[in-house]
Amino acid sequence: MQTMGLEAYLFNIEFIEPVLEQDIVDVFDKIGMTHLTEKFKERTDKNYGSYYFELRTENGLTEGHCILAPTDTEISDFSLRFSVVSPKTVIDQTFDLLKKLNDIKPINVYDTEIKNHVYRQLRKDKKVDDWFYGLEGTDEEAKIEKGCSIEIDVEKFRQNQLGLMKRQIVLNNEKGEIIESGSTTIDHIEKKGLFERFFGWAKNEL
Repeated sequence: MQTMGLEAYLFNIEFIEPVLEQDIVDVFDKIGMTHLTEKFKERTDKNYGSYYFELRTENGLTEGHCILAPTDTEISDFSLRFSVVSPKTVIDQTFDLLKKLNDIKPINVYDTEIKNHVYRQLRKDKKVDDWFYGLEGTDEEAKIEKGCSIEIDVEKFRQNQLGLMKRQIVLNNEKGEIIESGSTTIDHIEKKGLFERFFGWAKNEL
């Protein structure tokens, strides 16, 4: 089973008004996220640029990633994520960040895991392909996108009314690991023999 992507809880954050490239680091600094300069890739006329940010505390690790195309001089959205092995306190930390950001630069928050949940079901029903393609430009696609929008309300997030298993796993983590998503989390899960605990749910959706 392909596990990449299953190891992180992912949000897409959309700025109501785009942020100029020269202001990106300052905006994230104001909400307490550290710019990871060692991972920074400068945008050029021919190459994409990438900014990486993190908030690492005893409550967990929240990671942010901004991408700029060669012709971009501003960003309209970015991704935010945390590892599924994080302590559940990472959820409060992440929503505190979102509230702070919304106060200085109004945002819309989209829960990518809602979208993935819906599309995995559609894939089982053969309505989209293995890569979730098949609904481009349709009313159904627009409805799904709208349904992924969530309030910046941690209590509603905790209620998990859609029964998202990935969200519930993090909600159940009384203790957890403060580590990066991606291969770092996957390696940790494999070494600790925790595959079934953190990825077993996906068998019913993939």
